[in-house]
Amino acid sequence: MTSSLRIRPPAADALRDAIRQNGGNELFAIGDVEDGEMTGVTVTCRGQEDRVTALLDRPRAGQVVVHNHPSGDLTPSDADMELAGFYGQHGVGVVIVDNAVTRANWVVEPHDPKLVVLDPDAVVRVFREGLPQAIQGFEAREQQVEMALAVTAALNDGRPLVCEAGTGTGKSLAYLVPAAMWALANERKVVVSTFTRTLQAQLMDADVPTMLRAGVQARVELLQGRNNYLCRRRLGLALDDTKDEEATHAVLQTVETWSGTTADGSRLDLPVELDGELWSRIRSDSEMTLRARCPHFAECHYYRSTRRAAAAHVVIVNHALLLADLSLREQIGQGVLPKYDRLVLDEGHHLEDAATGAASESVTFEGVRQALAPLLDRRRRKGVLTRLAQDHLTGSSKLRVEDQERLEVALPAARERAEDILQAGQDAMASLAVVLPESGTAVRFTRADEDGPLWKEDVEPTLRTLAHQLDEGAEALDDVLHVFEDVGLPPERMEAVLQARRSRSRLMGLADRVRSFLVHDDGHARWLEPAWKRSGEPATAGAVRAPVDVDATLQRILWSPLKTVVATSATMTVAGSFAHFRKRTGLHHADELVLPSPFDHATQAMLGLPRDLPEPNTPAFMDDTARAVVDAVRVSGGGAFVLCTSYDAVRRYADALRRAGVDGVLAQGEGERTALLQRFMTSRSSVLVGTDSFWEGVSVRGDALRLVIVPRLPFRVPTDPLVQARTEAIQAAGGDPFRQYTLPEAVLKLRQGYGRLIRSRTDTGVVLLLDRRVHSRGYGRIVLASLPPARRVKGPMRWVLQSMDGFYRPG
Repeated sequence: MTSSLRIRPPAADALRDAIRQNGGNELFAIGDVEDGEMTGVTVTCRGQEDRVTALLDRPRAGQVVVHNHPSGDLTPSDADMELAGFYGQHGVGVVIVDNAVTRANWVVEPHDPKLVVLDPDAVVRVFREGLPQAIQGFEAREQQVEMALAVTAALNDGRPLVCEAGTGTGKSLAYLVPAAMWALANERKVVVSTFTRTLQAQLMDADVPTMLRAGVQARVELLQGRNNYLCRRRLGLALDDTKDEEATHAVLQTVETWSGTTADGSRLDLPVELDGELWSRIRSDSEMTLRARCPHFAECHYYRSTRRAAAAHVVIVNHALLLADLSLREQIGQGVLPKYDRLVLDEGHHLEDAATGAASESVTFEGVRQALAPLLDRRRRKGVLTRLAQDHLTGSSKLRVEDQERLEVALPAARERAEDILQAGQDAMASLAVVLPESGTAVRFTRADEDGPLWKEDVEPTLRTLAHQLDEGAEALDDVLHVFEDVGLPPERMEAVLQARRSRSRLMGLADRVRSFLVHDDGHARWLEPAWKRSGEPATAGAVRAPVDVDATLQRILWSPLKTVVATSATMTVAGSFAHFRKRTGLHHADELVLPSPFDHATQAMLGLPRDLPEPNTPAFMDDTARAVVDAVRVSGGGAFVLCTSYDAVRRYADALRRAGVDGVLAQGEGERTALLQRFMTSRSSVLVGTDSFWEGVSVRGDALRLVIVPRLPFRVPTDPLVQARTEAIQAAGGDPFRQYTLPEAVLKLRQGYGRLIRSRTDTGVVLLLDRRVHSRGYGRIVLASLPPARRVKGPMRWVLQSMDGFYRPG
């Protein structure tokens, strides 16, 4: 029995705050332990003065059960010793703390047993015996088994693995089965991270049930970012606030009914469509939580999801949540995810973009509006400042007279500042929009630009003034919030105070972002770009700051601290090499595996490569390729994707097809993505012309898609500020930006576009690449070497069309 604290500050702060929020009563938590110290805690249940609820979740070996003694006497009771005896035999420690979390009694030390080596033969049996029983007609694919064995070795040996698995390999089950089996054998946790919600849905709705039917009885949970969950307490407040708004109130009543039956309270499962503003009023929010004081704590959708995740063997998240967790773990020692030992990164080719997005900052008028809008009155709704006056400038207020007098002065001042800043924010960002080109492109700023008149006379003074105004708004809210620092308010009176705190936090964050934008940093790119605006409002600009490179960051927060990271995707290599992925993501050492698609591309697909079309930088390119697109679609009879690199190209190719009398032309921007896909799949003659969102993540099996046309290689726009900054960084280091960045990125995207065509063993079709630079430029060999081994037809366009006709109508 030891008495030193051995709780790291972030964990102690979290535990101390939870005890305070619980009114000083007894509560239980599960603590993670590293190097003999508690590094993080998850509150699992709270007690009352006369009783303590049983633990809701089961801790794992190596963790501790921690609870407080409100009396301050840390001597274990008979119940504590019974608890210690039960958990101790399972390797779980027991710790008692005082309410201030300044003293701790480690009644039982945790024991972390040696890791169990997962038997590769047991993994193979699941694929050879279990899955055929779970799926009628299932036959284990050799590539799938080989990948599963490679993942097994990485999990057992604690090594990183990069694995490219071609379409049809079945990579989801190839990593999910060994991950779940390893977690089961070791009573540890494996996190699986995806880039898209589509893949998360596939894993939870298809792959996990299949794995369970195959006999791998692991517990798998999906955990989303907090803002994706409904808050029951805030929903109740919103229902009260909207009693006079019949339509809105009816919608919220539907949500209330759903809240009692939903499995996880996720926005993805809502029975009605909610706009962003209404959802923001009822969603879970880290800045709006009462934690253990909340009357709905035990049934809170978010905390229930985190508790389920804490008890799961496999937790499925997205890259954004994973990166937030990794960043917090580096900064404060505790993240937002439960402790995990191994990680699988699916859709790994998006890792650099995800890390860039996570580290980017932007300042827009919409952001200023979202920070300030809750404070101010609207037509049908009282703002936070009015509600604070109604609640606390009355005879029933708990505030002292002198505090009421302070509040009576502070509230009108805060309201005036908020109204002034709202207008000033719009004026500032509208004035910056004037400097943007009429084409709508961005304007980048380097250190050299800071000596120019645009920066000195327009950008810097405007943003510096805005930062000062945002600071003043935060200070005005400070004057309001200081009044409530030592006042114990009931939960129903806390909402307005919490919203004021959140507005202050957002104003401070925006001011910090503005100041960061004004300071040059070689590691970041800065630019102004057109910002989204509401109808009837003036155009405004957004100020964006993003990291030029994320390799060092990923090496520090991802590859270095985690023993096993399996990164996988269908498109990770360029001409068979992982060099580009490793360089851009900071991966120094890893096992490598490339598994080709099990589909027979040589007989299922044809790659058309016409030589006689003009290059993209010539005036005739658009007209000539438009004629080629029309001719090819006529040969295929529709069933075509035309994958473009700009919205202008989408419009022009769609117009050309319609002028030629082609039926069923669907163009991105003329409808919601899912609706366009549904319409495409219901007609055999449809042609879908799209850009970025249709290059990947779209799976159309069968005869509905039999032609994919790529008019030009998907090089990133050279005027993009981040592309420019990365190009300059590579040049400064003595490298070749085209070979090291521009070309590999284009190849990977082309491979994704190509991958839309063959999605099963029975699919057939043609990919038509109209960009003649694959013939006329030396890098064409790298491009073609990266594509699947389809039958290739090179020559004049008429030859390619004849070959297409023979492919579709053999004999």
